[in-house]
Amino acid sequence: MTAAAAEIENGLGTLAGTGKILRFQLRRSRLFLFWWIAGIAGFTWMVVPVITEQYQTEAERAGFAATMSSPAMLSMSGPVEYVHAYAESVGALFSHRMLLWTCAMTAVMFVLLVTRLTRADEETSRSEVIRSLPIGRRADLASALLVSVGAAVVLGGLLALAATGLDGGDGASPLLFGAAHTAVGIVFAGLTAIAAQLSENASTSTGYGLAALGASVLFAGAGNAEGNWATWLSPVGWSQLTYVYTPQERWWPLLVSLAVAVGSVLVAFAMVSRRDFGQGMMAARRGRATAKPGLKSATALTFRLTRGLIWTGVITLVLLGMAYGSVLGGADDFADGLSAAQKEILDRGGSDLKASFATTFISINAIVAALFGVLVVGRGRKEETVGRGELVAAAPVTRGGWPGSYLPAALFTATATNLVGGLGLAASGASGDGDLFGKIAIGTLVQLPAIWVLIAFVFAAFAWLPRAGWLRWLAWTWTLLVVYFGALLDLPEWAMAISPFDHLGNYPAEDFSAAALVVLTVIAAALAAFGHLGLRRRNLSFN
Repeated sequence: MTAAAAEIENGLGTLAGTGKILRFQLRRSRLFLFWWIAGIAGFTWMVVPVITEQYQTEAERAGFAATMSSPAMLSMSGPVEYVHAYAESVGALFSHRMLLWTCAMTAVMFVLLVTRLTRADEETSRSEVIRSLPIGRRADLASALLVSVGAAVVLGGLLALAATGLDGGDGASPLLFGAAHTAVGIVFAGLTAIAAQLSENASTSTGYGLAALGASVLFAGAGNAEGNWATWLSPVGWSQLTYVYTPQERWWPLLVSLAVAVGSVLVAFAMVSRRDFGQGMMAARRGRATAKPGLKSATALTFRLTRGLIWTGVITLVLLGMAYGSVLGGADDFADGLSAAQKEILDRGGSDLKASFATTFISINAIVAALFGVLVVGRGRKEETVGRGELVAAAPVTRGGWPGSYLPAALFTATATNLVGGLGLAASGASGDGDLFGKIAIGTLVQLPAIWVLIAFVFAAFAWLPRAGWLRWLAWTWTLLVVYFGALLDLPEWAMAISPFDHLGNYPAEDFSAAALVVLTVIAAALAAFGHLGLRRRNLSFN
């Protein structure tokens, strides 16, 4: 009998020390858990009264339902059964608009959490120190999953409390709303646990988890648009299929989530006993014996290491742009179902509704593109802390060459992904309208100075406050909140002005200010210079 087989049979031994590691991981992750749970739950608490106030009467909700029945809108929200219940339940309207996005953010939280507590600890040798103690082989994975389950339950409970203020449904509807998010959390915790066993580094594990989320959102969108079986291939779709706050409300789709979560955990436990520590189940590809001619500088190496993020961003933005373009192409039909008051709200600056939609979609593309730039800067911090950067820094390179090369890599990634996203939006949504195509192209270019400001700020934070990684996520999250939900939440002007995107204008719905673009570009350059100054003045942190 092999050692691995003996360990599998001795199941209790492989979990030895789980309680101690659990307490350690809870302490390490307390801030991560607090901010993520507070962010998702707090945002939901903020939106509930806004939705309730905006759609107080059955007539208002019925009028809005007429605008949400097209396949394009259903693909970006949820099943049509929610739309049918709008008139009688403001909870159905809220769930329809929010479930997709809050479940997606929940999934991101648990992908990052499980990767952080498993593969990332193994990659940085933290797990090696822990395993020098009498700890079972599966103990760290088990404790990470227990932390995830506990966090999912807490998050679900807070969301259930937030949903108690919604009309419609029965007494169990808020509990079902919270349980839907708990189910998404434990499913993606299980799937990421498998990803952590397949890959040998944290970034790949995170990539697999986010790819699973992307596929889940796409399957849910396709299934909701056509009303077919594709939704059943999506963990996010399973939560949407509970039809919370509608007359068809049901709990049993969450049993599918539970079954997949349990199956994923069992597979992950089996895999962790069959691989070498520090390695993944999938062997790393053998590299070249000699470097390519173009790979002779720290900057070239940085671009090579971030190539995966660049391609992921390009593919994501192309798909996102084309998806939004399909909605943009149906803007005229969407307008037919709007009341005069609703048209007045959407027609900003006296523009037509299609231009207003294009403005919103261009802004969202830019925010998502900026996210990939933020991830590139985060990769720089990771290379520094895990020690690989020490090998590069030992060579005759300046601080501007490394880690300063992550700034041009981040700027290139965000700029390129934004441009291809705009191209996808224009190609899919212009429908042969050359004038609209040109406006979308210009509007995409207008977003670039704000993207550069955000990336430069994140780089400056990395340079001067390297341990405050939360700053880059705070900056990006606030920008997303302002762009996507600022009007809905009626944020004060000073709060909106913190985001660089608030100063761009609303082109093509309104004219943009060339002076504002110049000022933003100068601010981005100043922040970049400030960041390089910080890199020259601080010590690099090698482990």
